[in-house]
Amino acid sequence: MATIAPFRAALPDLTDIISFDDFFGSAKRKFPLYLSDGIYEQEPNEALYIYRIKRSNRSYTGLLACTSVEDYIGGKIKKHENTLAVKEAKMMRLFKERNALIKPILLTYPNELKIDALINRITASTPPSFVIPFQDEEHIFWKLEEKIRIQTITKMFEELVPTAYICDGHHRAKTSEILYKQSKEGNTHHTGDEPYNNMLVAYFPASEIEIHNYNRILADLGVLTPDGFLEELKRVYHIYGTPKAVQPIAKHQLGLYLDKQWYKLVLKEEFMPTDYTPTNESLDVHLLNKHVLEEILGIHDVREEQSIRYLEGPKGAFALERRVREGKAAAAFNLYPVALEDLITISDEGGTLPPKSTWIDPRMRNGFIAQLYSDL
Repeated sequence: MATIAPFRAALPDLTDIISFDDFFGSAKRKFPLYLSDGIYEQEPNEALYIYRIKRSNRSYTGLLACTSVEDYIGGKIKKHENTLAVKEAKMMRLFKERNALIKPILLTYPNELKIDALINRITASTPPSFVIPFQDEEHIFWKLEEKIRIQTITKMFEELVPTAYICDGHHRAKTSEILYKQSKEGNTHHTGDEPYNNMLVAYFPASEIEIHNYNRILADLGVLTPDGFLEELKRVYHIYGTPKAVQPIAKHQLGLYLDKQWYKLVLKEEFMPTDYTPTNESLDVHLLNKHVLEEILGIHDVREEQSIRYLEGPKGAFALERRVREGKAAAAFNLYPVALEDLITISDEGGTLPPKSTWIDPRMRNGFIAQLYSDL
């Protein structure tokens, strides 16, 4: 079950902010300064927050709350990505400098009609508590501090959401675990009610999650020429030259821009995953890493490889093409996005995705709401 809890949020005084883009764009670096200057104030009462991110083409609605670190440790909040010790150490320094978690961990869960209906009723019948315009989005918040509402929502999550899945924020979650263990061990009067027992999360149901592709750009082809690279690829893929940019429309298709030409790549039958293939090994990003980067280019650890760059899918195929045309790269691959169902299955199987496999909307932002580790 998902154990969610209200919390005393630290909120910025929006009347003191001249430029929202400048202020929140710098919150990642300047939050300790903003906190010490009194721009952030801690709310007197605990609350949950309905959170809507509104864009010109669509909106995303979820719930901001604190959730138990023990749920993460116990596997009720599941991951699909391994963390790196160096990034954990950096994140821990930031946690301690800020005395806060200033960006929610993005979680998802299968839609539940009762939860959806309640959130829709509240947002339709109640004006927002505050709105933050940032870049090309509106971030809209409904503060819920009435005890009966909090009890109703927390009970719904407890009964209807047995498992949640991390979409974004694996290092924040892991660092919250480390902080919890260190703080608990060092506190002889530990009660379980301390702020470090919880972590700030954003629960967005599956219908509100969009997974985009995360594309690969190769700085060079090693010792291979473009023609030689194509010949090697023909062992694994059927290759078709096209006059237009290739946007894959199904699994096991790739777009490749190479030497002023777009190609459509279709995985050959003998390399297709079977019913017995683990889900994470059936993904195009895994197959590209294995058959192209490793077997053709000799790249065995993509995490350490400096010749590979990553470009988020929403920037489009033209952005990939431009990198190659401008001489900043030798080739670029346009991948088919990972399905949310596959991400959930991989999490349930205890598997992991390769680095930079997904670009997920909605994006969480720094500094809109913070969870403090000690009261002001």
